[in-house]
Amino acid sequence: MAWFACLPREITFTVDVESEGPRGDAACARMTEALMTLIETGNGLGTFFILGEVAVRNPGLVREIAARGHEVASHGMHHRALARSGRAALGDELARARGILEEVSGAAVLGFRAPLFSLDAGSAWAAECIAAAGFAYSSSVVPAWNPLHGWRGAPNKPFLFEAGLLEIPVPLGRVGPLAMPFLGGMYMRSLPPWRMKQFSRQNAATEALWCYCHPYDIDTEPDGDVAEAGNGRLARFFLRRNRSLMAPRLAALMAGRTSRPFAARLAAFRAGAAVFAV
Repeated sequence: MAWFACLPREITFTVDVESEGPRGDAACARMTEALMTLIETGNGLGTFFILGEVAVRNPGLVREIAARGHEVASHGMHHRALARSGRAALGDELARARGILEEVSGAAVLGFRAPLFSLDAGSAWAAECIAAAGFAYSSSVVPAWNPLHGWRGAPNKPFLFEAGLLEIPVPLGRVGPLAMPFLGGMYMRSLPPWRMKQFSRQNAATEALWCYCHPYDIDTEPDGDVAEAGNGRLARFFLRRNRSLMAPRLAALMAGRTSRPFAARLAAFRAGAAVFAV
């Protein structure tokens, strides 16, 4: 696949480690280990945003991620949009999730990713909570309109919130007024090759390039882990669509590239970041 040929040689491979409760923990662990192996094939290391409740149920997985040299980061305590928690509860949840990961991994946890990329204009107040919980950076903003959570008008390169929190927004591919995070999740599984190539060309000069996936994205078993609770038929369709394509596409993206964790790139990102006044 030559779709990604024009993209920069350095990338950060990120994984959102989540599962549908105890039923899916075994599959989540297997797929997470497969993703670690994929990243390490090119002598790379990734950033793993781990849900707090997964860490509680499977601390061994967290320890393995850290032992293999990957960055352990937080995906919050529960997989729900930031605004659902409220200011007071969110602060407690973030501090608890970070504390669990640090205790289990034995390493400082610097990064946070909001479930569903739900840091948007309506939950901008959460940036202060994230900073107060001790995180140095977030990777939680889709800087465009999105059917779930998007922040139209937010910068499309690393920026600072007024609380001092560094935000590393999602790289986007654009078609007219629409934009989408083409290097991850259901987008990467569903977009046709010619569109992937077009979006890659648009990002040829993107310095803060990163991709993302979930363990279930590469799980092709019929009962593969997917968070179905609360999702309608259409959402379940997209959560399962084209899973067999994901691992080959990720491997093609990483061919000839090196993945460095966000923690190793923060100084460069922060040096060029301007304050975004909300």
